[in-house]
Amino acid sequence: MFNGNWYRQKVGVPTGGSICVQIANIAVYYIMRKLVYDSEELMTNIKSVKRYIDDGSGVFSGTKRQFTEFINTVNNKISTYGLNIDEHTIADPGEYVAFLDIQFCFSEDGDLMTDLYVKETDSRSYLYYGSSHPRHTFSSIVYSTSLRLRRIINNDNRLKTRLNELKECFLSANYPQKMVDNITAKVGSMERHLRPHNSSNSSILVPKSPDSKIRVISTFDSDKELLEVVKNLEPALSSTRSFSESSISSLEANLPPEPPKIKSLFKFVNKTGSSLRKKLVKVQQLTGSAHNGTRPCNQPRCATCKLIAEGPAYTINGKNVEPASGDCCSYNIIYLFMCKLCDKNYVGRTTRPLRQRVNEHRAIFFFFFFF
Repeated sequence: MFNGNWYRQKVGVPTGGSICVQIANIAVYYIMRKLVYDSEELMTNIKSVKRYIDDGSGVFSGTKRQFTEFINTVNNKISTYGLNIDEHTIADPGEYVAFLDIQFCFSEDGDLMTDLYVKETDSRSYLYYGSSHPRHTFSSIVYSTSLRLRRIINNDNRLKTRLNELKECFLSANYPQKMVDNITAKVGSMERHLRPHNSSNSSILVPKSPDSKIRVISTFDSDKELLEVVKNLEPALSSTRSFSESSISSLEANLPPEPPKIKSLFKFVNKTGSSLRKKLVKVQQLTGSAHNGTRPCNQPRCATCKLIAEGPAYTINGKNVEPASGDCCSYNIIYLFMCKLCDKNYVGRTTRPLRQRVNEHRAIFFFFFFF
């Protein structure tokens, strides 16, 4: 919206959309695969390459001058698509280079060394401890940020140094010293690599491998038109050499490429946001987890207790209905009235206590009776 008017996106993908990252990755990969990765001449000195959207890193065998010529050649090819590698870093063995939030290098012995990469503009400020949040929120922030360091850094001494730096950031945000020390010490003693959970005991479930499909998450169905475009293009993308399983296996085995196999590339997920009522009230808080049936509240002068039908189940329109747990004081419920005079059933819902709603029905009934 701008100046009271709504505008629709006609070209491109809105930044921040649910699938903009996936679309950007696909677009950049398509261009790089077409112009760079498939060129034997350009890839002669490239030993390894990793990329995420516009951030890439890899290993180049050659001189710095040869690498500069390589970058210039790549820029000339991709410039027709509006892409340009405007900045890059060259490092010798033993010197760190950054990739996303990681900086890594190879020692003189060829060992991989990883460390956390923090931009100069990063203030490393965290949620202030005195803010109005549940206590577990603060401990979760300390744990998740500490665990992130454990996953990135592969050396215990460097990890200890980075954890101490992180502790100072939390202490400056008024976090309790004891809580920060306990959580960072726990994370510091954890193993970086999780061991595979294999057991002959059938009662222990071994986790399955993660789904390799690209998940497309749509919130509140706001990206309906964009999802239709992706669904229409999915068969064409799935049959390309870049995404077909047969091409990947053929490249690894140094065999001639087979005809591409069409596979499902995307996994579409619809996500709905939770309402304020769902966050404040849970069904199990009202009725409990066990289905014990509806029961009277047995409070003095409660006229609804006499109207509660105490039974395990009822047949309504040929279907068995099992009453939920609760009493006359339960609220945020769906109720069923069964009339003994006309044999009709009335279903309603209320956010107020049941007995308050029943009293209103009784008052209306007597009003019409005497009218």
